[in-house]
Amino acid sequence: MFVGARLTEDSEDVRENQIATATILLDGVASCVASLVELNSRRVGTASEGACEVGLLPRRRGGGVEVCRHIKHQAIFERRLSRGKERHWNYPGFSVRSASGAWKTQPMSDEPLDNSSAGPKAGDDEERQKTDEERLMEEIVEQKDLVDALTCDTHEEIVHRNSQEKKLGQLEFKYHLMVEKKRLGRVLLKFQELYGDLYSETCLICLDDIHVHASESLTKQLVCCGGFICSSCARDIRESDYMGFGGKCPLCRGSFGDKTEAENAAKLMTLAKRGVIWAQTHVGKGMIDGAKGFKKQVQTGLEWINQAAAQNYPAALYQLYNYYRDGIAPELENSEGMASENLMKAANLGYAAANSTLAKCYIQGTNGFEEDPDEFYFRASVAFALENTNEQAAFILGSLHYFGFEKDTPEPFSYLACHYQNIVVNDSTGAASYFYGHSLLRLSDHLHGNNIASGSNDMPAVVFWLRKSLGMGYKDARELLKKLETDGQSLCANCSKEAKTGEKFKQCSKCKAQWYCCKECQVEAWRAGHKKDCKRAAILKFEDYLNAE
Repeated sequence: MFVGARLTEDSEDVRENQIATATILLDGVASCVASLVELNSRRVGTASEGACEVGLLPRRRGGGVEVCRHIKHQAIFERRLSRGKERHWNYPGFSVRSASGAWKTQPMSDEPLDNSSAGPKAGDDEERQKTDEERLMEEIVEQKDLVDALTCDTHEEIVHRNSQEKKLGQLEFKYHLMVEKKRLGRVLLKFQELYGDLYSETCLICLDDIHVHASESLTKQLVCCGGFICSSCARDIRESDYMGFGGKCPLCRGSFGDKTEAENAAKLMTLAKRGVIWAQTHVGKGMIDGAKGFKKQVQTGLEWINQAAAQNYPAALYQLYNYYRDGIAPELENSEGMASENLMKAANLGYAAANSTLAKCYIQGTNGFEEDPDEFYFRASVAFALENTNEQAAFILGSLHYFGFEKDTPEPFSYLACHYQNIVVNDSTGAASYFYGHSLLRLSDHLHGNNIASGSNDMPAVVFWLRKSLGMGYKDARELLKKLETDGQSLCANCSKEAKTGEKFKQCSKCKAQWYCCKECQVEAWRAGHKKDCKRAAILKFEDYLNAE
């Protein structure tokens, strides 16, 4: 953690050189320092006195200049170390603090800095990732050989084989998730080659570069001063206050507490008039909708939206797409051409929601776009790479892995189908719950086939998600659910005894997905592992479900 440096030379030339170097250092630590310290800046606009208070401006003391502390507590340094993101600064003429806490002075020199030995080389991460991939594949092959060597002649052998098959499933999921993450990384690089680098700024707390225009969910926009910090740091400050900010904005010391809609609207209007583009977008949307403390003024709202869109702010362009698509009569008539133009602009600027919507247009051939499976897959992948909580992109990618598609799209594969659909299982249509439940059924068949013992049975979870889907009104779940329930009612889940005509087996009162010919079988199955199956069925996150004992 960079804490600060004191410059005490009396020479004017040396002092000017050191001040210039201080500016370079602050720019390296936080790329948007300049906008934070200028009056009437677009993003923050706080007075210089306020910037001094939060430790972003140099203060004059005696004959020297002290660079104030940017981050005031050791906790943030420990947090960055735990994330594996320790950084090294090597600026000439500065006293810097090393990880051990010792102060070291870098000598002034006209020679260019040699950073060739600092940290791992560029190709090391890629080589290490490749090694991890190969190592996982070797473990998978070894585990497959182990499973294939096991027999299923007795109940005990089936139980043992199921446990090894579960380990195989965990390894396979880890491998395919690793491969998918690498693919998404390549997709994002290709996107930037085609449409230019993504706009990013530095969070002034954790110093991570954030693609601030990719999604508003990635940042906490501060109505108090117009600045932002990343959503992770905002959550930490609000919930644990581990950095000692007392629940206040770390940039302007304004309160993080909830304000009334009228107060927030007044703050947003002030920021919008100062030129803060995200505030202009919020003001425009609030006026058009007549919500969030704003009176309904469609024409004025459109002017604010257009002002932000003229500066290529993707969220504003995406709002214009929605307004042109739906039409806001009489101020804004429906125009498919203008809608598609604004959608494409927002998507090419790296706005995640626009890319997922564009993917939907390419698969449906709507809003002036022709069907294009390749572009559909590409745009959905870009959207999820930009924002890994984008539900529309997750649903699209999950559906691709569930159904399979045409060339250059993935074959049906249950692990990634489960992974993506699980992200959006709470959608209101029930479709994702159905696909997730059915994918769990396919995964169970892939791992265990027909040899499944209590403790490894996925049927309670499958039935749970299908019933949830049907409860949301997704009618396709009815047929599969009926088939599974009919089959379950006709066969004891413990001893495999078939039910006679008119005979009703006892149903598990907890999961309601297994039936038994008698109480003894029900108790025996419960003790043998069905208790675990019932408990696992309620686990919502797929990775936790797969790894649950």
